[in-house]
Amino acid sequence: MRLLFALGRHLPLRVLHFLGDLIGGLAWCFDARRRRLALRNIELCFPERTPREQRRMAYRASQHYYKSLLEYPLIWTGDAGRVHALAVETHGRELIDHALAQGKGLIIAALHLGSFEAAIIPLSAHYPITGMYKPVTNPELDRLSREGRMRFGAKLVAIVKRHGKRAVGSELLRALKRGEIVYALPDRDPPRGQGVFAPYFGINAHSPILSARLIQATGARMLICTGERLPKGRGFIIRLSEPPAGYDSDDLGIAAEALNRGIEACVRACPEQNWWAYERFKRRPFGEYCFYKGTQQLPKPDPRPDTSVPSAS
Repeated sequence: MRLLFALGRHLPLRVLHFLGDLIGGLAWCFDARRRRLALRNIELCFPERTPREQRRMAYRASQHYYKSLLEYPLIWTGDAGRVHALAVETHGRELIDHALAQGKGLIIAALHLGSFEAAIIPLSAHYPITGMYKPVTNPELDRLSREGRMRFGAKLVAIVKRHGKRAVGSELLRALKRGEIVYALPDRDPPRGQGVFAPYFGINAHSPILSARLIQATGARMLICTGERLPKGRGFIIRLSEPPAGYDSDDLGIAAEALNRGIEACVRACPEQNWWAYERFKRRPFGEYCFYKGTQQLPKPDPRPDTSVPSAS
């Protein structure tokens, strides 16, 4: 692990991306599960595309996925000047200052599209940022990921279960009440009881409500963040944009639907860089069939979502 990181942090970005193209192409051929998942999701989200176009998108997404993995040594442990220089363009930086000036904190919805870490990690050198991360079983990789994400001053909250629930809300709430930035990853299926079903690409998708609850508790603003990967290792274009109206609604369903519309717009603008090999639509409303099962079975009913406001104590 140390050898791989020692090598990866010194290689030019164009070389890392070239290797990502090679490995991603091989994975497309041999990793049947990820290939099926990507194709199924793209078929669901882009039914207007021809089968050939869908396969092309899924193939390119496989290459971009492995580019993301190969970027970690550089972003987490590479020379600080190189890491800051990865963002060759940043659009919407002024929105951060405007939101923080209101004194109620800011939530950045960071998407698994391109490299959000190429944006968030350098940003923590200029703003107080707290983010969530999921510990990994490999202790060396877990250490590298934590230290890499905190290298410029960010704080991390581990997503761990306490009393059967994932407890992160109180730490994020305290950061927002201090008028700081927190970032969350809203394009994933949350655990049971921590989401609501809301449209995403025209499909009812189980969607997180943590950000909406934090906004209800603090009045914080929100921005959506993506790090679009440029060709030939030229770096990234960082885009910060406001989500559609309704993201701060008191109705969790309306808030989740608005955020999903914003996420969908970003994915449609750069679909090949989205992480498609993920069971985004696995959890279904009671009575609907799972999209990914070979043999269709009715899912168990979801419990009512936890709509309480997280405590700051």
